[in-house]
Amino acid sequence: MTSERVPSSSKLTNSPYSLQRGKACSNCRKRKIKCDGLRPTCTQCLKSARPGDACEYADSGRTRTQMLEDNISRLEARIRELEEPNDEDAVRLYAPYNFSGQSSPNLMVPPSTASSIRSGSALSSPTDPQHSSNSPSISSSPGHSSTYSAFPEEPSSDVVQQLLTTFLPHALDMGFFLHVSRFKTSASLPLPLGHYSRPCAGLLSTVYLIGLHLTGDDNNQENVYLARALAHTANMLSSPHPQRIIHAIQAEVLLSVYFFRTGRILEGKYHMSAAVSLTLGAQLHKIRALPTGIDNSAGSPLQQISVAGPLLTPPNDQIEEGERINAFWMVYTLSNCWGVAVGTLSSAVFENHGSTIDTPWPLDMADYEQVMWNTLRESWTYGSDVASLHPSQELLPTDHQSVMTVQNFLRRVPSSSVKEFSTMAMFAKASILLDRAANLASFYRSVLDMGADEASRFGATFSSLENLINNFQSSLGFLPLNQHTLPYEFSTILTTHSLAYTATIQLHSVFINANSHSRNKALSAARACVSILRQVDMRRLSHINAVLSSCWTSVCQVLIDEIRRSRRIIAATGGTTGIASSSRLHPTRTGSWGLGEGGLQGTEEEMQLVELLEKVFATMAVFSIESPLIGYQLAKVQEAFHSI
Repeated sequence: MTSERVPSSSKLTNSPYSLQRGKACSNCRKRKIKCDGLRPTCTQCLKSARPGDACEYADSGRTRTQMLEDNISRLEARIRELEEPNDEDAVRLYAPYNFSGQSSPNLMVPPSTASSIRSGSALSSPTDPQHSSNSPSISSSPGHSSTYSAFPEEPSSDVVQQLLTTFLPHALDMGFFLHVSRFKTSASLPLPLGHYSRPCAGLLSTVYLIGLHLTGDDNNQENVYLARALAHTANMLSSPHPQRIIHAIQAEVLLSVYFFRTGRILEGKYHMSAAVSLTLGAQLHKIRALPTGIDNSAGSPLQQISVAGPLLTPPNDQIEEGERINAFWMVYTLSNCWGVAVGTLSSAVFENHGSTIDTPWPLDMADYEQVMWNTLRESWTYGSDVASLHPSQELLPTDHQSVMTVQNFLRRVPSSSVKEFSTMAMFAKASILLDRAANLASFYRSVLDMGADEASRFGATFSSLENLINNFQSSLGFLPLNQHTLPYEFSTILTTHSLAYTATIQLHSVFINANSHSRNKALSAARACVSILRQVDMRRLSHINAVLSSCWTSVCQVLIDEIRRSRRIIAATGGTTGIASSSRLHPTRTGSWGLGEGGLQGTEEEMQLVELLEKVFATMAVFSIESPLIGYQLAKVQEAFHSI
């Protein structure tokens, strides 16, 4: 049945199909043609019949065109809000299921109101239900396991303090580069998760995770803490938190170390790569770079990413600038260490496309504190208003600048840094030597496969790096391993010493079986690493830097190879067969590591090697309880020893 076409009910004038002004259909008005007003479709629309054209009349209610225009207006307004995040009239979006760092739409308080919150306004009240940290858990989100429902979005204040107390004494071993006291103070504020005055939700959740991991997960909550840390960290860069970039780098570093410690290598690589990308994007490898007149990074695609200018605002004080310097070196150092330990990671990305590392060597946080207090003391002496100190003023000493920091170190060019033997600087240098030694060894091919020129260049590079490693080992006296060292730094100093000797092992690894010089160098370095374990009271260390596991594995491989070589010599000369087959390293009933009841039947030298190996096995066994990675590597070297 054909629909009846009738004229509009509007008043007729000269013609039965003549309409009053404004009564034409929307399509005819848009095309500026005469409309006869017939319903449901006027003659003009019937003739054109173009797809997408709708014959709609304003007196029939809201038209489809009007609704589309309204949607466009709303989208344009939202785009303006995103482009201008500081607009006070903007309405902020929030995660309705509380899976992100915000538990309510009012958690993200602009910096302009932060002072009123700190001064004790009603908004800052910890008892305000609108800002309670005990927001619904992420289990309220469809698709999430009900396991999460028993846990609040953030632990109670008592649990938070316990987790912080466990984590912070070992923070440096976990890759923590922020100022510990400032972090603890801000993390302990009675404000909701995601508040500007507290660390980013992703960083806090990750610290809670590692605190629980170090404490021991007696209640099987670690997976819950991990899920929330990953969820919060994924949303950090979209947060308006003023410290989101530095805190995101810190969270990614902590997550990577956590995954490496727990033996989840692929996930550890992923988060380490994320930390490296953020560090490069924020240009942290160019802090306080000396002007050279040459743009070393002009050809780098990374230099062209941020067309709107620097991602980071100027630091507020010396400590904040120190955090940024140490952030770069921590990411760079761990990238070196774990790159050698697990493969595929490479710090070479920092110096790709003609770019160089120009950030000066890191200081220890106490040094940055001292610089800040010296500046404040001078301002008081000369009557300056501390509040008037502008971030653009000189924060650190003028000579604390650098250019081509790593390249100059490798070339043994004297550094202009005010303190190049700080704990953090020595840790970074040891990691550089380890990385370069492992890379150079991996490039080696037999002399028959290399041309004369290539072999000559390889030999020159090898000798230069060996001398540099020897010199660095001699400078370890600036970083003594004594029992009076602060516990916070002690494990890092232990790691630095071990990395320095492991670099020698890595450099000579490809020549051990064919060259007596390399074999003796590697064996001496392995003995030095075990000597460190003997002179240090390992009971002081409830937790260690998991990178040490890779060092100890290299030491075990050298010792096992030497024992194997000793046995081959004995067998070839018709002597004793070495250690009796019934004598294998195994746990005794007391739980310590000892030799089997069969006793030793080898040479005195072989007995000494086995004793060294026993010490490393015993140390790895202690720390394998907390780290599945160490447990796995211990099992591998034990298996290698048992197979000889």
